[in-house]
Amino acid sequence: MAGIKPNLVERYSNGQNVVSEGVLSSKCYVILSGKVRVSKKKDNRTVTVALLREGDTFGEMGLFQDTVRSATATAVGDVEVGVIDKADFKKMLSACPDNMRYIVNSLVNRLRLTTNSLVAIGVQLEKAKKSLDPFALKDQLH
Repeated sequence: MAGIKPNLVERYSNGQNVVSEGVLSSKCYVILSGKVRVSKKKDNRTVTVALLREGDTFGEMGLFQDTVRSATATAVGDVEVGVIDKADFKKMLSACPDNMRYIVNSLVNRLRLTTNSLVAIGVQLEKAKKSLDPFALKDQLH
């Protein structure tokens, strides 16, 4: 998001959600200081998708599509984020050719599908580890 200056700065304390999964998107965030954990719910579990740091962005998919948040972003420690509003971003995007907007929307759709696949794999890996734990303990006893 180089060259894009946030209009607003928001501050969050440890454990506060910056965005919540399932809520309509209208902003993108740039981490100015601190860390943010991105997580997604799947099968009554919460899977960490990423741990973001200063300079990273999140929520960008919502700038391109009218859809709900695909994940929750939670402050890890004190966090300061710059906010990029969807209306302002759309004004900048209107200068791009239609073909470019189509390509970006395709990439956003693929990113959403990839994130969902990553979460499903994470849940399956967690289940596999839990099912193997009794065998690991048995091997240690022998």
